[in-house]
Amino acid sequence: MVRQWNWRGTLAQPFAVRLFKGIWNAHPRFATRTVLVQNNDVDGAFGLLNRLMDNEGMLKIIRRTQFYQKPYMQRKALSMEASTAIFNEDMNRKMKFLVRKNRSDKHPGQVTS
Repeated sequence: MVRQWNWRGTLAQPFAVRLFKGIWNAHPRFATRTVLVQNNDVDGAFGLLNRLMDNEGMLKIIRRTQFYQKPYMQRKALSMEASTAIFNEDMNRKMKFLVRKNRSDKHPGQVTS
């Protein structure tokens, strides 16, 4: 009996950690999406396919894993993403506080004498 080997690439998880052993069996290899080309409109079908892939997060994964990134650059990008999310959350909370209506005190925090 001859065993055939299928090459599956060298995809890595963040921080240069190899993917766990059974990843290819845990996830389907191809998404079960079919995009039909109608009236020879290939551009429209391609746009629809890109939109579907973007909604599922596939394009983000492809762009992120397309090139090798050194571990320190991965840590830096992850840190920037986390700090941006914290900043945006805090800023949204402050903006919701400032633009709310029907306040009992029109100018909270202002000292009046």
